[in-house]
Order: sequence, then C-alpha cells, then structure tokens
Amino acid sequence: MASLAVTPANSSIIVGNTQQLTATGTYSDGSMSNLTSSVSWTSSDSSITTVSSSGLATSLALGTAVVTATSGSINNHTT
Repeated sequence: MASLAVTPANSSIIVGNTQQLTATGTYSDGSMSNLTSSVSWTSSDSSITTVSSSGLATSLALGTAVVTATSGSINNHTT
C-alpha cells in the first residue's frame, strides 16, 4: 500500500452523537480499497472521543481528539 486516507478529514461531532469514519488504501498501481474494517483505529483522548474497530467515532465530551487509522507501518488521522 502506498497511502492511507481517512474521511471525513476533519469532523465535528456533537456530544453524544457518532460519525462513521472510512479508511481507504491506495496502492502503487493506483487501485484503491476500502480498509475501514481491517485497519487499527485509535483515539488520542478516549475521554473525548472513542472509536470502534469498524471506524465509528463517538463524541463523549467537548474537546479535540485525533483519531488515527493504521495498517502496517502506514497511518493517517482525522480530528
């Protein structure tokens, strides 16, 4: 894989609501693949935002958290 994109790139989620995030891998031949359910999702601050293994982000409190998708040594994030 050449790159990994997370969409939406920046998201504001009202406390108590959710946002589905998507991870898309782009390969060196230009082909793309939806990797949402196969990447590892993490949140920089799980007291503000949690993220499930399927990329569903849940806002728990006011603030900013960075959600990162990782596949092997490649990662990307959204705030």
